Amino acid sequence: MARHHLPPFFPLALALAAGAAACRGVGGPAGSAGAPGPAPEPVPEATATFDSAWGIIARTYWDTTFNGVDWQGARNELRPRAAAARSTPALREVLEDMLGRLGQSHFAIIPREVADGEESPNGAPGPRGDAGTGLDLRWMHDTLVVWRVAAGSPAAQRGITPGFVVEAIDGRPAVGRPPKSGTTVDPRRLAWQRAASAMGRLSGPEGTSVTVTVRDGTGTRRTLALTRRPTPGATAKFGNLPPVPTALAAERRAVGDRTVGLLHFNVWMPSLIPAVDSAMDALRDADAIVVDLRGNPGGVMGMAMGLAGHFLDTLASLGTMRQRGTALKMVAFPRRVDTRLQRVTPYAGPVAIVVDDFSFSTSEFFAAGLQALGRARVFGIVTGGQALPSVPERLPNGDLLYHAIADFITPSGRPVEGPGVTPDSIIPQSRRALLAGEDPALDAAIRWGANAARARGPRQDSVPLSPRSP
Repeated sequence: MARHHLPPFFPLALALAAGAAACRGVGGPAGSAGAPGPAPEPVPEATATFDSAWGIIARTYWDTTFNGVDWQGARNELRPRAAAARSTPALREVLEDMLGRLGQSHFAIIPREVADGEESPNGAPGPRGDAGTGLDLRWMHDTLVVWRVAAGSPAAQRGITPGFVVEAIDGRPAVGRPPKSGTTVDPRRLAWQRAASAMGRLSGPEGTSVTVTVRDGTGTRRTLALTRRPTPGATAKFGNLPPVPTALAAERRAVGDRTVGLLHFNVWMPSLIPAVDSAMDALRDADAIVVDLRGNPGGVMGMAMGLAGHFLDTLASLGTMRQRGTALKMVAFPRRVDTRLQRVTPYAGPVAIVVDDFSFSTSEFFAAGLQALGRARVFGIVTGGQALPSVPERLPNGDLLYHAIADFITPSGRPVEGPGVTPDSIIPQSRRALLAGEDPALDAAIRWGANAARARGPRQDSVPLSPRSP
């Protein structure tokens, strides 16, 4: 397949794989009761699929030490298991074992059925569609909490609000078993996996129903049946990945004598570029701008450079993408023409970025780059630290191998994979704030933007860069 050096978003890929695995089980479909039938035959193309996945990574992984893993040894150990696999789920389990040994993000197997839209992440047959309940979940303090509820959605109509705890989905616990004793798991990754798996189970074909057991702020439990509806907004497609709904919102907030523009979008997909540029045109005269990237799992890296150009009056690098034997500066060019082809000056006012532990990949590139350049102040909590440029490739059995092909280093020389982006102002999330209808991180960013605008006095035409020291 043709290669792309611009990465699609990893968390969607893993959510699809995790959601399918959570609902179907790793061991494959259950057998029927009665006398056992003949022993199943080995999976066709199992060995070819394993060899293809192993070979792709052997050729493209940027670190020739494979993060300290004996890659040839992994092949020698796991190839016989792949050849002996008696079901496709069993083969996928071997492949995931191999990928997991690298200990990094952006490696996943996306089942063919999900990638091709033949079934939903929850394992339901039929067209995937964009149907859901309107719930956006977060794992907070060992609890699965409703973070956002889409206006007018099935969940909103049944009275579910932010701060509710989700305890069960279709009568089963909303989260899986805890990691095995002695297993070291990054808390941010575990939080994301648990929420993503649950949200995968909530999605499905339009018109189907899912039962959710929730606990409200008073401790009262309710079990509600929600009928899935299509997610509003356009659906975008990139490469071999499944389609994903896109959404963008832009508004203005008056803060005393200042106006702060707010820009939020849910994924970095090329189809959103015109809407992002139009939003920047509409907010260009605001005294400050806040870009809310919470829950944005990433997307095409080139978009980060394009949006950054709206805030930079000089050419600047957001960081460096390091591939095997080469390095590429991710350069942002000043945007001096608007959507009407009129000459403009790049936005010079204060810029704030809001992130959380569900901000990944391109969202992390963007936040880290502008933070390192001294062009934006970051608010929220440490990002997910899953920031490796990556691509999907089709395997012989039809599944997709999603794999990293590069590393990313900020302008100050720091990696984002693993550590993530540490906000300048760390503002934790809490269930109490959600139940009260409060948004401390966004409110703090808005207040800072208004105050920074007042401190600057009259609007200026450009703002100098002052790179942070490593």
